[in-house]
Amino acid sequence: GKAENPSKHFLDFAKEMASAPPSEDQRNQQCTSAEIFGGVCRALLQISIGSEQRAELWKSVLLPFLEDVIPKIPISLAGAYFDSLRFAIHFFPPSFFYELTAWVVEKIDTSLWQPKATSEGKSESSEELDESQIESSNGSVGTDGFTNQSKWLYLANAILVELDEETEVGVLCQLPWYSDKLAVSSTEPTERTSPVDDDMRKSWNLVSGRFLPLLLSALGHPYESCREHIAACLFRICYCHRKMVKTSIAIGRGATDSKSEVLENGETDPGTIVIKKLVSLEISSDLDTFKERYNSLITARKFVAYCLHLGDAKHEYSEYIIPLLPLAFEALEVTVEKEEIRGEEESKIKVAKRALEADVVKGFRHSIADMSSSAVIYYGKNEDISRVLNVVRKASKHEYWQVRHAAAHFLRCFQGYHKFLFDKEHAVLTTNTVAALLADERRDVSSAAMAALTGILAATPAKVVTDLVNKYVSMATRTKIKRRKTNSVVPTITDNAEEAKAKEDKERKRARNQQTSVFFLCATVLAMPYDTPAYVPAALAAISKHSFEKSAPLAIRDVVKKCCAEFKRTHMSDNWEVHRKQFTQEQLEALEDVVSAPHYYA
Repeated sequence: GKAENPSKHFLDFAKEMASAPPSEDQRNQQCTSAEIFGGVCRALLQISIGSEQRAELWKSVLLPFLEDVIPKIPISLAGAYFDSLRFAIHFFPPSFFYELTAWVVEKIDTSLWQPKATSEGKSESSEELDESQIESSNGSVGTDGFTNQSKWLYLANAILVELDEETEVGVLCQLPWYSDKLAVSSTEPTERTSPVDDDMRKSWNLVSGRFLPLLLSALGHPYESCREHIAACLFRICYCHRKMVKTSIAIGRGATDSKSEVLENGETDPGTIVIKKLVSLEISSDLDTFKERYNSLITARKFVAYCLHLGDAKHEYSEYIIPLLPLAFEALEVTVEKEEIRGEEESKIKVAKRALEADVVKGFRHSIADMSSSAVIYYGKNEDISRVLNVVRKASKHEYWQVRHAAAHFLRCFQGYHKFLFDKEHAVLTTNTVAALLADERRDVSSAAMAALTGILAATPAKVVTDLVNKYVSMATRTKIKRRKTNSVVPTITDNAEEAKAKEDKERKRARNQQTSVFFLCATVLAMPYDTPAYVPAALAAISKHSFEKSAPLAIRDVVKKCCAEFKRTHMSDNWEVHRKQFTQEQLEALEDVVSAPHYYA
């Protein structure tokens, strides 16, 4: 009681600083108000005796301050109160700030944007309701309303960061993990208990039972900052749950299965719930549902980013990122261009849809690149590598070329980061997947596949590459365009339609095999910029026959000439005499036919 009076004085002073008029020192004063609150809150929690006194302090002193100050501060200074709250409750059990947790969840419950279901079963966002509907709707509308929602979500994120049983158990409730081995002579394990078990479960029930459904229903929030904080809160809930279960096992409350006890007590893994919700996003032609779906996809992308950069690769990559990888590839599919336009109004709607879709596609391209290069699987789960490769293999056969293009780039980075962990099956699956894309009708896809294959072959054993080169040299020899003989019979109109179709299919297959074999051999040459293994001259001799107009189409001829020019630049200079020894006279002549400039008198 004696500490309340000076504390109230400090908080009153902090309120004045938070409401400071615009001036040069306004930002400093508002930041100082957050620091004062953090110090006062932590001091009161430290000297408080009993749960009743702490609850009274929250309700009469601390929460009224936040109620008055948070709506006044600009969104740019929300980070100051984020740090202030973390400092105030750091290393305290969940029971010490349960009132704060409940208060923030209540604020979010009464203000957070939620989609409204109309009588026709469509989704109606609160930003498009009239004034009478806004007053009765769940959530405030407009920039100010969304700004306050963003602040409450930011504060909730701070609480979730500190709602970590492993931290407070290690500090307040048990000796270090190694103390049993050092101090106890008996080989029997010492059972350790946590006096905050019930308190943690009480807070967790509030978060998982009330807060999590609010976040999942607001995935399509129209405000960018709110989507950012919703994704952060979802990640923190999943992260906190896993550490809570892990700590329960560590202190002797659980069995060998880290999830069995939690499920038996009626709770469910929030990570599973979140992933099911994100994977279930469906495409709709309705405008409101379209907006909500693509806003939800943006939230999903941000959730993936948090898992990649803040999570533990051992868990997040396997449990969250891999299940969301198919969604990331599907999000690259462009659907707006297929819609028909009827009237000027629909034309405007299509423009808005195209802009939103382009933003989502661009973001997921970055996310896929991030997933392929940032999250390194290093913890001994080879089945996870197989899961990723199977997803990418399916994406490489997608109807839309943008998805196939992304799959080729993904394999290029993923193989580069994990090639030392690949076994024989992984290497074969990766090579076959990329090789299948070499004959893609879209030049962007085939070029990306050849670049990916170049990196794969550079890390492949020479014996394996030699066998592959022999295979594709034989294919390249068989698939050259053959000139029609002058005395051959010209097909007539009376030819059977089935025979014509069969010939057309045969020609199409030949063209695909030609492009596949030539591009594969070019990748083989480009994979060795400083050496000349025995298979490189054979590959060069084979592709040189496809550099002429009579034997190959323009796209293949261009690739062959660029490949031979690159070989000339990297090999036919200072050390050419060393590399030349690997060639036979016939192979040298074939190479010269491509790289040498035409003579004036030729």
